This record gives sequence, structure tokens and C-alpha cells, in this order.
Amino acid sequence: MKKILLAPDSFKGSLSAIQFCQIATQVIQELAPDTQVFARPMSDGGEGFVDSFVSAGLAEKHSAWVANPLGRKTKAIFGWQPDSRTAIIEMAQASGLPKIRHEERNPLQTHTYGTGQLILEALKLQPRKIIIGLGGSATNDGGAGALQALGIPLLDAKDQPINLGGQSLRDLARIGKIPPHLQDIEWQLACDVTNPLLGENGATTVFGPQKGVNEHNYALLENGLSNLADKIEQATSQDIRDLPGAGAAGGMAGGFIGLLGAKVTPGFEVLESGLQLNRLLAEERPDWIITGEGRIDEQTRFGKLPMRLAQLGQQHSIPTLGICGALGCSPAELPEFAGLFSIINAPMHEIDAMQQAPALLYDTLYSVCKLLLR
Repeated sequence: MKKILLAPDSFKGSLSAIQFCQIATQVIQELAPDTQVFARPMSDGGEGFVDSFVSAGLAEKHSAWVANPLGRKTKAIFGWQPDSRTAIIEMAQASGLPKIRHEERNPLQTHTYGTGQLILEALKLQPRKIIIGLGGSATNDGGAGALQALGIPLLDAKDQPINLGGQSLRDLARIGKIPPHLQDIEWQLACDVTNPLLGENGATTVFGPQKGVNEHNYALLENGLSNLADKIEQATSQDIRDLPGAGAAGGMAGGFIGLLGAKVTPGFEVLESGLQLNRLLAEERPDWIITGEGRIDEQTRFGKLPMRLAQLGQQHSIPTLGICGALGCSPAELPEFAGLFSIINAPMHEIDAMQQAPALLYDTLYSVCKLLLR
């Protein structure tokens, strides 16, 4: 009996990691019903982070109504591990790009207040540890909205709370007392971003354009994050400007590092530890690993989730296949993979490819698995 581990990331905007696993499982059962399938939907901290734990039976799912990046109500989920008293937050659930329309992307106004509300819901369960998956944010507010929701005073020159949104960071004059109960919690940030808060590799420059940053608002937003860093240093003596990862999620990582002592851990390491993939590979010895995400290219080498799976597979002498929407490099450039396959089977517009992704993935997996399961 053959065994296959399914461990994909999402195809952002078209397929969740769970949908990938469902389609792949269906194909495998059609071709070889006696094949043992281990489905482990993955996430680097962004979309699907909570579902990765829930689908593996490692966390309970809780839901709450919170504010989206523009303050409208949206339903969000978080995970809860009662034994370890750990809450798992996915900031994209409240403050992610999919929560607003493309034409609404405006980092001057978008904020992370809803992520703070989601954390507040988790705090009702009295956690000892909170893991926050960072990725896919629509914000550039340094996490200010979330910090305010948690009761940390961010005050202007008149000792009044600053407004929400990236543009309001310029008004920050001082940071008030941090509630003691927040300091008793272990805060872990899961993300695969190593960018600093500011500068040419910082949050505004690198990730801002997809959120609506342009030549007209760039300086205001960059200066706002710089001002936040100044005030955090005054309040805590912590300089967050150049810390690796501080620029994640529009600088939210920097705000949580500076004021709550949060630690940054690569998203894959958080999941690998939680899902015990090393142990699964060692004990079950699957014949193949199938992973993937929306795009595989030369950047995949630099710690992207599919590469981490392929490297883990190499450690156990298990071949890994990568399935993607867009293949932006030669398979020879990524020799860690036994094979790389794009689901695009004809010239087509990106929108059409995203809409047809389930059918395209099915067809590609059918051909691939027909070979694997002979």
C-alpha cells in the first residue's frame, strides 16, 4: 500500500490549502483507493494558518464578529488548544486584503483594530500563550489598531487616543501604560518575512504597493512608522527599526515586539512543530510528498513553504513534488524537488486561471498521480 503526504500552502485568491487537499484526496481515491493519504494543509502564517491546526485536530475552532480593515463587521475565527492554553490567531482573518474590495485599499485608513478584537476574544479563555500568524494584511499601521483594542494607550499631544489608520501614526505623541495582564502572556509571531520596519527593505516600501501605497502617501506612512518606532523606544528602550521581521504585516510585528516582547518564528517552524511533520515522515515513511502554492520561482529557494517541505523530505529520503499555478523558473533551478508542475495547460488570462483553478488542479494531479500510483 502506497502512502502520500499532502502538505500544500494556499493558491492565494483561488484555492485554499484545504481545497487543494480535498481535490488531491479525491483524485488519489479514484486512481488507487487503497492509498493512505495524510492531508496536512499548510500556511506560512497568512491565509489558512488557523485551519492548518484545526484540520489536523490540533486546535478547536472559535469564531467572533470583529472589525475588518475599514471598520465594517466581519466574522473571523481563531484556534484554541485547551491543554497548553494556547490561542492561535490569524491576523488576515480580521485585517487581511480579502476583507476589503480592491478599490478600497487605502493604507492611510486601513487598520488592525479587528485583529485586536479577535485577540480580546481569545483572552477570555485566559491563555498562557498567543501565536499570531502574520501575512496578507491590508494594513500599514504598525499594529497600532490592534494594540489600542488591547487597551494600550496610544496618545496624541493632547493626551487623546489617536485615530485608526496608518496616517494617524504621525499624531502619536506618547504611549501609555501597558496593561499588566498582557505582559504575563507569551507572544509568538509566526511569519516568514525578515524585512525590517523601515527603509528600502521595510514594510512600506516592499509590501505597501499591494495595499495601496503610492508616491502620494508613501512619505506619510513611512514617517508614521518611524514615529511609532521613536515612541516605542521612548516607552520601552527597545529599538525596533532594524529588527529582522519587524516589517511583517505592515509593521504589526514591530509594534508587538516593541511593546509586548513578542518573538518572531518562521511560520513553517511553528506549523512543523505543531503538526509534528518530522515524526510523521519518520514513522509513516510516505512514498511521496506533494506540496505547492500559487507561484513557484527563484524566490521559493529563500525559505518559502514548498522549499521547506522539499528539504524536510530530503532529510528522510522522500521525494517531493511541487504543484503551482505559475512556474517562474526551470525545474533544474530547484533540484530539491523531484518534479515541478504548473496547473496551467494553455495560454490564459490570470483571472481565468484563478477561476478555473479547481478543475486545472484536478487535471494536473490526475496525470501526476497516475504515474505515482502505478
